[in-house]
Amino acid sequence: MHEFWIDKTAREILEREKVLKKRLRPIRVECGIGASGIPHVGSMSDAARAYGVALALEDLGVKSEFIAFSDDRDGLRRVPLGLPNWLENDLAKPVTNIKDPFGCHSSYGEHMSYLLIDALEKVGIKFKFMSATRVYKKGLLNEQVHELLMNGDKVGKIVEKLTGQKKYVEMLPYFPVCESCGRIYTTRVLTVFPKEHRLLYICDQSFHAKNKNTGKDVLVKGCGYEGEKSYFNSDGKLNWKCEFAARWHALKISFEAYGKDIADSVKVNDAVCRKILKFEPPMHLMYEMFLDKAGKKISKSVGNVFTPQVWLRYGSPESLLLLMFKRFVGTRELDVTDIPAYMDEVDRLQRIYFGLEKVRSKRDLINLRRLFEYIYLLNPPKKPSLQVPYSSMMEIAKVLPQRGQLEFAAKKLIEQGFVKELTPPIKAEIKERLEFVKNWLRDFGKPKKVKVMLSANERKAIEDLIKAIEVERNGEKLQSKLFEIARINQLNSSDFFKLLYKIIIGTESGPRLGPYLIEVGKRVIMEKLKEVL
Repeated sequence: MHEFWIDKTAREILEREKVLKKRLRPIRVECGIGASGIPHVGSMSDAARAYGVALALEDLGVKSEFIAFSDDRDGLRRVPLGLPNWLENDLAKPVTNIKDPFGCHSSYGEHMSYLLIDALEKVGIKFKFMSATRVYKKGLLNEQVHELLMNGDKVGKIVEKLTGQKKYVEMLPYFPVCESCGRIYTTRVLTVFPKEHRLLYICDQSFHAKNKNTGKDVLVKGCGYEGEKSYFNSDGKLNWKCEFAARWHALKISFEAYGKDIADSVKVNDAVCRKILKFEPPMHLMYEMFLDKAGKKISKSVGNVFTPQVWLRYGSPESLLLLMFKRFVGTRELDVTDIPAYMDEVDRLQRIYFGLEKVRSKRDLINLRRLFEYIYLLNPPKKPSLQVPYSSMMEIAKVLPQRGQLEFAAKKLIEQGFVKELTPPIKAEIKERLEFVKNWLRDFGKPKKVKVMLSANERKAIEDLIKAIEVERNGEKLQSKLFEIARINQLNSSDFFKLLYKIIIGTESGPRLGPYLIEVGKRVIMEKLKEVL
């Protein structure tokens, strides 16, 4: 029997749990939230897909929990494009120890984590948030840190065997925060005192960073400080090559997907889990990256960030979740211009779900119906709602009057056959979609100002129209007056109408002009007409 990829993943997790004879409930799925830069749609997809798997487990009758784990103990590795250059002074410091450049959160790391949390909440994803900084300081990883420090040589050999890196053969996989300069990647452990859970360290390493604003490489040097501190409830952190393993073990994680770019780190952490922590690592799926239209990976640091908040300015939560759930494998090129197509695809899925559009393939029908349920987080609507192409809604938005915009849009949708009955839910949907396309037009669809060269007859016709608008209140009567004005001034009526559309809307066609001129409002129309005179 064919299953949608999320359901198939959940079933495989359950079967694996049985083989491993685990009895832990809830089954925990996790995603890591990077806190070193502005979260983008790729960051969001990691979280959304993990939550989808958690929902699928619940749908199979098993209690589950989705943990969003913020890597906010990581040191800042680069100054992201567009952020202030003073961050160069904070390179290699933990991001929760750096002030918020936007000034609204307690730290840089908290601000970046908040942006993704905000997006998750806006689309309805439920999660348990965990901060690496708090997890270390609360001692939740104490057991794992101790075990990995005691087996540092084994960690080093695993890293060397799987990646070829010799660094951790020579140094322990733990970075204390320097008490003098506050940096984390410039330190190394000298000696461990296991009974006291303490260590000696020195801040003498060099760290290669980058400022994406200037394009220059920045060499961050350790300050030379030597110190001693506890590695329990600490302000240090494990290296990536074993930190995943530590938290998987401590939090009993059963599933975590990962991006292709960190495949080597995941292999190492899986091996560390099995050989040192004696714990079977979580089940994984590897996904590929979202690319921009130039074929480059969407990245926090290089400035081509496409955030979930940007998407939600122009499209619904369901359209954003469609992007995440549509498929798991393969790269996709993406930018804001794709949003209208995803909005239309949500409508198509709805038609298929409710049997209003037929699909020949039974397999495709199963996939598309289940996809529709997942974009509504397994709580789909009970009956069909508004069906209107994004482009049609945009055309209506282009000709909105200053007042009564919702009523105007509803009237046009009824006239065009998209709406049969104006119920409160349909009215609410019209309002939501109207806001999306208005935002789109405001940001991308402003018509270019066109210089209109008027003949003497056209100039006289527009002057006559201004006088007519001043006294006429009935749209149909004004429509007739337009033809009369064209005739009196010896103009072809079709050419006259095209001229008026160009002046008023910026296109060569549009709605029935007489009623529209009244609906939009005399003041707005007369200002545009007088401007060309």
